[in-house]
Amino acid sequence: MKPYSLEQIRILEEKMITFEIWVFVLVLLVAVLLLVVVMQRLTLAKFKSSELYKYKQNLKLIEKSSQKMELVEPSIVDIHTITQTHVHNEQSVSGKDLPEPGTIFKFSIPNDGKRKIVIGKREGNIITHSSEISDHHLTIDIFPLDLSNMETLSYQVEFKREGKALIQLPNQKDFFEMEMKEVVFVSDSPNLQGSPSYSKLELNSPIRFRLGGKLSVEGKFKIGYFEFLLYTKDILERTSLGNKRNEKQFYLKLNKIIPGYDTARQSRDGVVPMLARFGGKV
Repeated sequence: MKPYSLEQIRILEEKMITFEIWVFVLVLLVAVLLLVVVMQRLTLAKFKSSELYKYKQNLKLIEKSSQKMELVEPSIVDIHTITQTHVHNEQSVSGKDLPEPGTIFKFSIPNDGKRKIVIGKREGNIITHSSEISDHHLTIDIFPLDLSNMETLSYQVEFKREGKALIQLPNQKDFFEMEMKEVVFVSDSPNLQGSPSYSKLELNSPIRFRLGGKLSVEGKFKIGYFEFLLYTKDILERTSLGNKRNEKQFYLKLNKIIPGYDTARQSRDGVVPMLARFGGKV
C-alpha cells in the first residue's frame, strides 16, 4: 500500500471538516424542530386550560343541544321596549321590521294620474304590524289639478279611513275625529267647494293625524296611536311645453308611536300590541 501524500491528507481533512459541519447543522435543525414542537404543545395545553377555550367549548355544547330542539327562531329585542320573547312562527316580526318614529316617506305625484298612500297592519305603503291598526286603516289619494296651468300645479288630497283616526289641520290647536272621507286642497287659488285649502303644507304647520284603535268618550285613543305629519316641498318640473312649473312633492313623517311596541306579547301571526302604560292601565 502506498502511503498518502501530503496533498491527499489535506483533502481528506477538508472533507472531514465539511462533514462535521453538515452533521452539526443537521443536529441543530433537529433541535430547533424539537423545540418548536415542545413550544406548540405547551401553548396548546395552556390554551385548552384557558377561559376562552372553556367558553368556546360551552358554546359548541349549547349549539349542539339547540340543534336537537325544535326551535324555529332566536329571541328578538324591539327598539321601543326592553322586553324580549322567543319567536315560534315564521310570520313573527323583529325590531327591524317595525317602523321607527322619525322615518320620512317621500311621494312624487304623477301628472297623468294619482298617488295612493295606504297605511295598514299588514298591507300598504306603510305597514305597522300593530294590533291598533287595521288593514287599509287609512288611504290617502293625491290628485293633480288644473294641469293646463303652466305656472303652478294644484292638488286635491282625499283621506279615506276604515279605522279610527283623529286629524288636526294647519293652524288648528285641537284634533277632531276624521270623517269617513275628508278632502283638503293644496292650491294658490281659493277653493269654492267648501273644503279646507292651503297654498302649501309646511313641516312646522302640517296636516297632523293620529291612527289607533278604540276612542274614549274624551275623544282620545285608549291604548295608543301612531301620529303622522303630512307636508309638502316645492319643486320645479319641466312641462310638455318645455317651461318649468311650480309643483310639489309630498312627505309623510311618522312622528310618534305612543306608547310603543311590546314585542314580548306579539301574536303568532306577527301582530304586535302596544306597551301597557301606568302598570297596565291606559
